Amino acid sequence: MRAVSKKARYALHGLAFVAEYGRSEPVSFNRILGYLRAYSQRLSLSPSYIAKVFQEISRAGFTTAVSGPRGGYQLARPAGSIRVIEVVEALDGPLLSDCCLLSVGQCDRQSTCGVGGMIREAEQAFHRFLKRETIGSLGRKMEFPDLGTIRSFAPGGKDPRRSRTNSG
Repeated sequence: MRAVSKKARYALHGLAFVAEYGRSEPVSFNRILGYLRAYSQRLSLSPSYIAKVFQEISRAGFTTAVSGPRGGYQLARPAGSIRVIEVVEALDGPLLSDCCLLSVGQCDRQSTCGVGGMIREAEQAFHRFLKRETIGSLGRKMEFPDLGTIRSFAPGGKDPRRSRTNSG
């Protein structure tokens, strides 16, 4: 069973942040980077790494990039219609597999292997869970920082947008 990659986790956090703060206008890349840096205080995130993640999720159709001085990213679809599994599989590839860790390709003992059956069952349950969750439902479970607290992490000038917090 494969875990969700760090890249996909950053994408999910970034998409939830854009869903929360990008309802009326695009969220600047510096805001997104600032949020992710605040979220992952122990990690040194490179702007180019996060830019690549957002290029991938834009190419996959989850965000649109808006150019200009007040540009940034917006969701390409409503947050409630973007399934978490879509994002994860767009970045990491299919989660479900039928290979055995102890053999190459199809295993001839697959039907009688307790370990393989257990792993498949766990993978399928995880897949169903991620298929059920959306960026909207994920965002409702998250607590977002006040935008004013992100400024110190974001390079560049002041952002005239007013600060808000997640109401639940």
